[in-house]
Amino acid sequence: MWYILKIILIISSGILFANFALEFGLFRYLNRAFRPLFSFANISPEVAASAMARVLSPSAGYSTLAEFHTAGRVDEREIIVTTFLTTFVHELLRIFRFYIPVAVPLLGISLAIKYIAVKVGSGFIQSSLALIYSKFRLPAVKDYSEVPERKPDMKLIIKQSFKTLKRVIPLFVFTYGGVTLLLSLGLLSRIAGFSEPVMTFFSLPGEASLVMVTQFANVVAGFATAGELVRQGILNGNKALITLIIGLIFSLPRIYLQRTAPLVASLFSRKIAFKIIIFKISLEIITLAIMLWLVLRWS
Repeated sequence: MWYILKIILIISSGILFANFALEFGLFRYLNRAFRPLFSFANISPEVAASAMARVLSPSAGYSTLAEFHTAGRVDEREIIVTTFLTTFVHELLRIFRFYIPVAVPLLGISLAIKYIAVKVGSGFIQSSLALIYSKFRLPAVKDYSEVPERKPDMKLIIKQSFKTLKRVIPLFVFTYGGVTLLLSLGLLSRIAGFSEPVMTFFSLPGEASLVMVTQFANVVAGFATAGELVRQGILNGNKALITLIIGLIFSLPRIYLQRTAPLVASLFSRKIAFKIIIFKISLEIITLAIMLWLVLRWS
């Protein structure tokens, strides 16, 4: 019980602090810092505005982009570029908003750092490729105007924090209780036995399947399961990292079809929406695999 209360306290304070820090300076600093890079890479003000809006809210970013596209100020290539442009910034912000307050307490510092390295590195590769493509394939921008900034909003801080906590804490408590129950009843070994033939293909123990199943439902549940299996000595750090990344890769089609597809399909043509989904899934799978290999090689 004390472990559950401690984790809830850490997660709650971390999420509140992260949203406070982001709202009162960090996002505005990143916004200013990336403007020269956007200008150098021939990113138009319309694309820059849509990309930075997408960091705060995917719905707002895609909606802004759709308006510019309808007005003829953004073409299909720029739409695709925009979907990758701020992936790195998005992952950087998630370090403070999600990874530190949620992943670190659930996974432990060592495993969380490796997972963060894979995710942030994947975002860096995706954004770098978008910048390189735009630099050499998009026309030069002669007049680069300022991207508008938002003023800090305390109500938004409370709202975002509560929204995250309402989702994260019940998932953690439920998952932790479920894994503990399976361990105490000896059912985990039976699940491992059923899953062992499939997990052997990935050089993982059968218990790893439980992480993938829970992660397919929700990433927080996957974190809680993986962290508990590491604490119990059933998985080591590298095996847990491989399990989490493979589970994430298997979950990507579900995540994008559930969250992104309805939005982009309502805003863009079927052709553009299809390209966004396919390119996002494909490039993320490739970059995650690359970063997993690099992190394992260096660890």
